[in-house]
Amino acid sequence: MAGMAVAAACIAVPLAAAPQAAAAGTPTLTISMTGSPVGPAKLASVGCGQTAVATVKMADGTPVSHGSVEFTSHLPGISGNVVGTVPVTNGTASIPWVPGVAGQHIISAIYFDDASDLRPVSGQTMITAMNLNGVCV
Repeated sequence: MAGMAVAAACIAVPLAAAPQAAAAGTPTLTISMTGSPVGPAKLASVGCGQTAVATVKMADGTPVSHGSVEFTSHLPGISGNVVGTVPVTNGTASIPWVPGVAGQHIISAIYFDDASDLRPVSGQTMITAMNLNGVCV
């Protein structure tokens, strides 16, 4: 009989936790790049600084004010590098990034917060780095 009570308690715990899991919200994440020259063509110069910016908002448009964003960078078909992890403040997280080689780079970001009821979410953008022999335009 005691075994049945323990089994019933184990079954009841996940059922009691289920409504909280369903209440978790899923924010949106957009990522953009700033720096010279970037612009609509999304071009950058090898060795010249850029800034990756992740914007994290709730479905109603309110900015997320907690959690972190991890940024990564890679070339298509090649494993990437973690650029860094930064906190979200008033819906944004940003980090400096410098392309080390010419080519089309994929900059990815993933939002997470272990202490909240928000689900992780990710996004990416592409930027083409050109080798201009150290000239930053």
